[in-house]
Amino acid sequence: MNRESDEPSRTRRPPQGPTGEEAPSGVAVLAYLTMIGLACIGGYFLLMKLIDVSRQEDCMLAGRRNCAAPIELPSSR
Repeated sequence: MNRESDEPSRTRRPPQGPTGEEAPSGVAVLAYLTMIGLACIGGYFLLMKLIDVSRQEDCMLAGRRNCAAPIELPSSR
């Protein structure tokens, strides 16, 4: 028997998907998940800001004059 054919190849090739293309690396998957997470966090803050603006607009349309959040002034000590 040929000794070379019994041993696994020393050069490892990345696993291939069902279409024969190379599968994404772990770093690429982590980068995708990080981008998705950042997009979700940004979307959450945008949604909270839109809700706040909507509440202020509803208050103003109801004819109230004290719709803005009170401004806290620092004590003069």
